[in-house]
Amino acid sequence: MSLLPHLPPPFQWIDALDDVGPLLQAHALPVLIPSAPHRAQRWADVLHTYTPAGERPSARAGARVASLPGHEPLGRLAAKALGRAHHVLDPQRLTACGDRGGSVLVIAPATALPLAVLTSLITAFAQQDTATGFLTGRDDAAVTFALAKLLADAPPTSGSGPARSGFVDGTTGLAHILTAGRPDERSTVADVLGRQWTSLLIDADGSAAHAPLGALTLCGLTGVAEHALDGAVLADGCTPARCKTDPTGRVRPYALHNLKTRALGVFVCNGITLGHAEQYPSDVSLALDALEGFPQAVFGLMRGDLDTSGHEPRLAAASLHAGDRLGQCVTLLNTDGQRRGIRGPSAVLLGDPEQRLHTPAATAAAPSPRSQAAGQVADTQPFSDWQQRLADAHAVERALHASLQRRPDPELAACLVEMATPRAAAADSLLAALRDRSPIEEWEPQLEAQSRLWAVAALSILSRTRGGAFSRQLVASRAHHFTERWSTARPCPYCHAPRETEHLASPIGLTRRRTVRCPKCGPALSLPTAFQEIEVKAPTALHPGEEAEVTVRLPASAVGLLAIHLRPRSTRRGSYDHQVTAATPGPHTIRLTMPEHPLPELDRLWVVHAHRFHIGYHQQRLPVITSGTATGPVA
Repeated sequence: MSLLPHLPPPFQWIDALDDVGPLLQAHALPVLIPSAPHRAQRWADVLHTYTPAGERPSARAGARVASLPGHEPLGRLAAKALGRAHHVLDPQRLTACGDRGGSVLVIAPATALPLAVLTSLITAFAQQDTATGFLTGRDDAAVTFALAKLLADAPPTSGSGPARSGFVDGTTGLAHILTAGRPDERSTVADVLGRQWTSLLIDADGSAAHAPLGALTLCGLTGVAEHALDGAVLADGCTPARCKTDPTGRVRPYALHNLKTRALGVFVCNGITLGHAEQYPSDVSLALDALEGFPQAVFGLMRGDLDTSGHEPRLAAASLHAGDRLGQCVTLLNTDGQRRGIRGPSAVLLGDPEQRLHTPAATAAAPSPRSQAAGQVADTQPFSDWQQRLADAHAVERALHASLQRRPDPELAACLVEMATPRAAAADSLLAALRDRSPIEEWEPQLEAQSRLWAVAALSILSRTRGGAFSRQLVASRAHHFTERWSTARPCPYCHAPRETEHLASPIGLTRRRTVRCPKCGPALSLPTAFQEIEVKAPTALHPGEEAEVTVRLPASAVGLLAIHLRPRSTRRGSYDHQVTAATPGPHTIRLTMPEHPLPELDRLWVVHAHRFHIGYHQQRLPVITSGTATGPVA
């Protein structure tokens, strides 16, 4: 790089990490020269908004720095600059890094921090009551940039008084200003994103690469074009002026590196994904792009199997406003996730766990554990079987109806009316048969017919509603259950991460369910115990203009209706194809049509089985492979 942009003192460009000791002794803050001129210019622009921190306070007792093997120079630089002890982590003895308590700031570039490493480190240190954070970036240079921001004072936020946070809810298109001790203040998305904050919180239904916020989309593109993992420009990929999630250009992309906040909360499933092979195989990344800009810290969800609402951002805001350190805030989020049935950590901090954004005030209260009262309804056959099925269907309908209060959807509301009508008719028929002591041959065919009408309406949700409402249905199917136990499951066929089976019971006597989910790809299976698992064989990838052949093998007991649905990741584009067929035992081959110009992203194959007022869900993730796209983890 021939001409480097000017850095304000005390920041200073360096070529290598060989000897930064003299620079630190001279109170200079070293930054490795990045690989691209546009990155150097952006970093210089950001650092011009920061000021020297002056005399740094002594490190809190128990605060230390740890580097992964092979990244010791970065670790030594961070430890010396922060005045903390330095350890090199032994992968075989993760807890051998100082005493219990305190905090550990792990230093490594993003390529060294896939989900398995993140979860094992966070879990191991949590068992030692030690808060964990990760100082990371796209490469070694980005790690030094992150350290430079951490060592400097952030620009002051406007106004004074109680602690405040910006909050954008992409699921509703609303924005709020959260102020400690005061009611929410309504604002606009443009206003909140345009302000300067101490903490800014984003809640959206997105991915590791994009988070839709209504009229604009947060896009994780850092450079001038999206690249595949082999470095080739991705055909039809994102550019600064057009995001691939909306090729029409009506929805404006917004880069996270432009968000002016000290701490950025990303409450998006898989929002913090660092491993290249864990999502769609390209360099677009929400978290890594944010670290290329103003934020000193980014925290949020690293899993795809935790459904969020406005609860998590508000919990984080309350913790930060009360004066909690960032490590304490993320620990609180993980505790909350575990209370909701998540095994292991669900949130991660890319920043210093010792950093405190606000002066301590009141203590943020942790959420109360949810009631898990036990009790099962015990009835006899066959009336009790149908009563059970009708109760299950009604519970799913009510949970879906409750979701409309938060996110209205006229088509979903219409589907629920169409589901309620045959269910209510079946309930009336069942009560009449019980009163009249009618033989089963007279009344059961009526209930079978009503259950088929219910199944038709339930399966139509996939094709009629905004985004298919698949995640809503998964949440609704377990809304009245609690986790009873866990068992192992087969690894994920896409990212090969280990999966677990969650066994669910209901305190109000609903049918037990079991779910399988991947910590990166999200839910894979949700079935009532009355259903056996369906074997789904899908292609390893989808190709523009070609048919996708899906083979579904149903068990010998299978009856009812089966929907096979192919949908792009971007909900704005609707579904690619949707077919409904009779569920009969044996193999079924379904050919789904791909458009000529699909988006290059990680799409969804849904297989949904409905029978006798029960419903089961299967999901697989399939990448769309266009020219110049590497297939990443696809086997």
